[in-house]
Amino acid sequence: MTGNEAVIDANIAIRFAIKGEPYRQKVRRFVTDCATAGFVLIAPPLYESEADGVIRRRVHEGKMTSTAGNAAQAILNALPIVIIYDPNVRAQARKIAEQFNQERVYDSTYAALAERRGCDFWTADKAFYDAVKGTLTFVKYIGDYSGLTLTP
Repeated sequence: MTGNEAVIDANIAIRFAIKGEPYRQKVRRFVTDCATAGFVLIAPPLYESEADGVIRRRVHEGKMTSTAGNAAQAILNALPIVIIYDPNVRAQARKIAEQFNQERVYDSTYAALAERRGCDFWTADKAFYDAVKGTLTFVKYIGDYSGLTLTP
């Protein structure tokens, strides 16, 4: 990994917080490895509403109980994510979304923040990863995580 920061998206946080999610053990190992190596996990402001929205939607649709939703929310709240606002991220995110023919700018916003900060962006969104991996080599897929040696 580059720098002493790593961008994570809401998908990573959700997998950390909710039992039974794909790649949960890899996500938990990644978060632990980052903490051990002194990496700061960062995200753009949309992370908060995106992560909260996933949990709320699952509770609303009956896929999670309110109690399970509250427990997942508490875990999310405890994750040491630093929210970084950079006014130039929006324009860069739109460029990335256009370049890779993305319908929405959510994933591109995380990628834009990582690009501007000079660090890796870890995602659980395989479709986005597959779309950009040949060009945006700092975008990493959590399914491929195998305990990388992380040094700040």
